[in-house]
Amino acid sequence: MGRTMRRMGGPLPLLLSLGVALCALRNAFLITQCVPNSPPLMVRSARKAAGDELVPPKRPASSYMSWLNDNRESIVKKLGTNSVSLVAKEAGQQWKKLSAAKKKPYEAAWVKAKAKYAKDLEDFKAAGGVILKPEKRTRVKRVKRDPNMPKRPLSSYMLWLQDNRASIVKSMPAGHKVTDVSREAGAQWSKLTAAKKKKYEKAAADAKAKYLEEMEEYKGQNP
Repeated sequence: MGRTMRRMGGPLPLLLSLGVALCALRNAFLITQCVPNSPPLMVRSARKAAGDELVPPKRPASSYMSWLNDNRESIVKKLGTNSVSLVAKEAGQQWKKLSAAKKKPYEAAWVKAKAKYAKDLEDFKAAGGVILKPEKRTRVKRVKRDPNMPKRPLSSYMLWLQDNRASIVKSMPAGHKVTDVSREAGAQWSKLTAAKKKKYEKAAADAKAKYLEEMEEYKGQNP
C-alpha cells in the first residue's frame, strides 16, 4: 500500500490534471457545436452603453398655447392674414375673454402634463441625465444712429411698391403670408414695362443725388 502511494506521488497526478483539463476543453467544444452562433456569456452593466444619450423630457405647452393650437386656424381665417404679431394679439384678446368653464379643460390638461413632466425629469436625472443651462448670449450693442445723418433713399422698386402694396394685398387670398406679398410684388415689378418703371427710376435717381449731396455736407460738419 505504501509503495502504491509513493508511486502515485510521481507523474501520475500531473497526468490526471492534464486529463481533466482536456475533458473540460472537449466539453466546451461540444457545447458550442450543439448551440451554433451562441454568444459568450457576458455580465451586463447597469449603465447605458457608450454612445447612447439620455434625452431630457420636453416641457409641456401651457394651457394658453394648447388652446391657441386648437384655435389658430379660425383666428387666421377671421383676420385674413397669417401675420404672427396680428394673430398673437387677437389670440391674447380672445383668451382673456374666454370663460373659466372653457379654459378649464386646457388648464386641467396642463396640470396633468406638468406633473408627468416633473416625474419624467426626476427619472431622467436618476438615470444620470444632466440639464444643461443655456449659454448666455452676448448682445451686440448697436451704435445709435445720428438723427442728423441723411437717410438713404428708397430704390425705384420700393417707391413703386409703396404705391401698389395695398392693391397687391387686396388681391391676395385669405391667410396669405408676408412672403406671398413680396413674391407677388416682385413678379409684377419684373413684368412692368420700361415706360411705367421710368417714373420711379427717375425719382430714385433724383433722391440718390440729393442724398449724396447731403452726405457730403454732413461729413463736412462731422469730420
